[in-house]
Amino acid sequence: MSAELEQQLRAAFGRLPKPSREASARARSAALATLGPSERRSPGVLVLALAAVAFAVGAGAAALAATGNLRVDIGARRKPARPVPTRLSVPPGSHGLALVAGGKLWLATRNGLRIEGMPVSAAELSPRALYAVVGIGSSLVALAPGNRHPWVQKTDGRVVAASWSPDGLKIAYLVARRGGYELRMIEGDGSPDRSLVGAVSPLKPSWRSDSVAVAYVDAQGRAAVYDLGTGSRRTFDTRACGGITRAVAYAPRGRRLAVAGRSGLALVERWDARPGCVGFGSAETINAVGWLSPQTVLTLDTAPPRLGAASVLRPFRVGAGTIEPLESAGNSKKTLRAIAVSPAFRRLLVARASGRRVLELAIDPSPRDLLLSGGLRLERRLLRVRVSAAHVSVSWR
Repeated sequence: MSAELEQQLRAAFGRLPKPSREASARARSAALATLGPSERRSPGVLVLALAAVAFAVGAGAAALAATGNLRVDIGARRKPARPVPTRLSVPPGSHGLALVAGGKLWLATRNGLRIEGMPVSAAELSPRALYAVVGIGSSLVALAPGNRHPWVQKTDGRVVAASWSPDGLKIAYLVARRGGYELRMIEGDGSPDRSLVGAVSPLKPSWRSDSVAVAYVDAQGRAAVYDLGTGSRRTFDTRACGGITRAVAYAPRGRRLAVAGRSGLALVERWDARPGCVGFGSAETINAVGWLSPQTVLTLDTAPPRLGAASVLRPFRVGAGTIEPLESAGNSKKTLRAIAVSPAFRRLLVARASGRRVLELAIDPSPRDLLLSGGLRLERRLLRVRVSAAHVSVSWR
C-alpha cells in the first residue's frame, strides 16, 4: 500500500461519524483475531485491518441511518428554507385578498371564492370580502362564491380601476373612453349606474370614511372630491407640492385626504384651509400612498441613488393641518410595486418584483416598527407568480 493511498484512506474514514467506544473495541478484536498471532502481522496488514474496522463501523452507522435509528449529518446543519406558495391564501385575521398583476387576477376569500390567473383589467373586494367586482372586456362583473355572477354591467369600455365604499353600498369605477377616462358609480347590488365626472385621470378613486364623498384625480392632474350629498365637485390644486397628482387616499377615519404628487405629499383637511405640504428631492418619486393609522401616512417611493436601494417606504406623522416626515424608513433592494394595509391596520403587505417576470406578495407583521426606525421586515411570503410586474394593484379586506 502506497503512502499516498494510505493518507487518502485515513482522510476518508476520518470524515465518517465516530462510533461508540464499545462498538470500536468489538470491531477491532474481531479484525485482529482473523490475522493470527501478533508476530506474523506486517504494518501494511495492520493498516488494512484498521481500515476494515472503520469501514464496518461506518457502514453500520449508515445502515442505522437508513432504518431511522440514527441520523447522520455531514457539515453544518442549515435551517430549511420555507417554500413560497404558488397558490394564494387568505392571511389570518382577514377576510380576503386580491392581486391584479400583468392583467391577471389572483383572489382568495374566507367564504370560498377563489380565482387563479384570470384575465381582468381591474378588481376590488367588497368590505369583509363578501363579493368582488372585476373588469372583464367591456363589462363590470360582480362575483360571489359558488361560481355565481350576481350581476353584469355593460360599460362600453375597459374598466381600469374600481373602489368599493366603506358601507358596501356603492362602487366608484373608471372606464376608458375614446380620448380619456370617465368616473362612474354603481350600487353594490348592480342597480342604477350613472356618470359622476366625464373627464378624469386613470387613477384609483378613494372613498371618504362616511361613504358620502369620493376623491379622484381630474384630467389636469389635480385632486378633486365629488360629494354625493350635494352633487357638487371641489378641486384642490396641490401641484405646487410635488407636481401633478399620482394618487389620492382618504384616512380610515375623518375627512383627511392625502394627495401624492411625483415628488411631494400634501394633506387636505378643510375646504377653506391651505393644504399641508412636504416636498422631496428631484431624485425621489412617489408611486403609491396609504394610511398606517388615522395619524400616519405611508408612501411608496422610488429610492434616491444614495440609498443603494430600489424602493423605500416612508412614514409621515399627520397633525392638525400639518404633515411631517419621520426619520425612519424601510428600504428594499427589490422594486416594490404596490402596498396594502390590513383591515385592522396591524400588518403591511407589499408586492415586490423578484426578477424580470416574477412577483411576490410578502407581509411585514409589525409595520409600526417603521415609526421606531426598525425598518421593513418581510417575514412571511404569501405568493410567488410568474407574471409581468407592471400595473400591480392589491385589495385586502
